[in-house]
Order: sequence, then structure tokens, then C-alpha cells
Amino acid sequence: MDTLLGALGLSETESKAYQHLLNHGADYPSRIGATIRANRSNVYEALDRLVARGFVSFVTRNKMKWFQATGKEAVIAQIKYKEIELNELKSYIQRLTSPSAARLEASIFVGKNGLRMLFEEMLEAKKPIALIAAELQLKKLFGPYFELWHKQRIERGISQRSIFPKKFKKILENRPLLEYRFVEDQFTNPTTTILFGNTVFFISWAKEPVAVRIDDAEIARSHLNHFDLLWKNHQV
Repeated sequence: MDTLLGALGLSETESKAYQHLLNHGADYPSRIGATIRANRSNVYEALDRLVARGFVSFVTRNKMKWFQATGKEAVIAQIKYKEIELNELKSYIQRLTSPSAARLEASIFVGKNGLRMLFEEMLEAKKPIALIAAELQLKKLFGPYFELWHKQRIERGISQRSIFPKKFKKILENRPLLEYRFVEDQFTNPTTTILFGNTVFFISWAKEPVAVRIDDAEIARSHLNHFDLLWKNHQV
């Protein structure tokens, strides 16, 4: 089962903690850590990520957090999302290997400076932006540049739609030309997705963020259709 959960993007500690909760029911972090042989800080971080993805929920008992595995819906939602990504990847590879296919472009950017180049590119393109994220990593990463970027986006008249988990509803800042929708955690993905024009960015948040940029109208349209479906069916 570790391999199957890893295919959904769970780390080794996340997989072991999730399996522990499936097998033993509600439990608290120190006992989970002792059982799966992981240190307490790693267990807490893993549980927080599982909560963000909708795999795990928690209650507070006597000032202590107890965690428990949620229903299968969150896992099924992740599997369906992976199926969409795999189908798009399959189509992408088929076009790449077709002798008559037009050349597609994909680029990789690493670290803060690499991501900043991508965000400068968005400003230059002046196209509407659509973003799906499970956390607020961009604000933490960019610091003051994050506010400067939004200021320039507004000055250039670039609209943005963003989808976040419900837990951020009360803390996200209202800005001109920016709309939000909020979804249950299981409908988000740990990879941040950003769309504008015929371009898609996928940002993976490891110790150093890595972004993949794909310039392809069909892939961009497919992801925008998925975004619009979430946008239409979830709350302001």
C-alpha cells in the first residue's frame, strides 16, 4: 500500500501515518510517531499535510489533537485528479512523438529566482490568470515581492481567479481584479497550478520549489476546463 499511496504524492511518513490511522482509528501524534518510528516533528508535519489534502481530520480532546482518517472520498478525488493528469500526459507524449506534430515547449525552473522569472512573464503576457493552490506558499516564498507583483498586476489590468481550501476563507486579503472560490480540501492538490493564455505552470513544493512550464493550447484548455468546473460549483 506504501507504493500506491506514494503514487498519490504521499511521502513515506505520510503514508505510514495514514495507514496507522486506517488500522487503529483515532490517535494522537506521539503515539503515531512511536508506532511508525518517526520523530514527533516529522509526524506533526505529515499529519498537517494529510489534513490539508482531506485524507485526515482531527478533534481536540483535553487540549490534545487526536487525528483520524477521513472517508474514502478524499482518496478517490485524488485518484481521479491523477487520472486526468495521466491522460493529459499520455496525449502530450503522443503529440511529441508524432512526426507531423508541432514542436511543444516545456521548461523547468528551480528555486525562488526561477519562480520569480515565471511571475514576471505573467505580468508581461497581460492575460487573465487562474490559480489553484492548497497552501499559501507563494506569499511565504516571495515576501515583499508578492505585494509588489500584485500591485503591478492591478496596474496592468490583469484579472485573477484563485481557488483555495475553505480554511483560508477568512484570512485571504481582498484585492482589485482578484476573485476567490473556496473548496473542500479533497478538491485541491499539493501541486500549485497556474494558467494564463496557452501556458500552464505546475509548482512542486519540496525544500526548493520546482516549476514546470508547458506551452500548449490543448493542455491549457483542458486544465482551464477543470478549473472552470471547480469555480462554477463552489462557493465564494
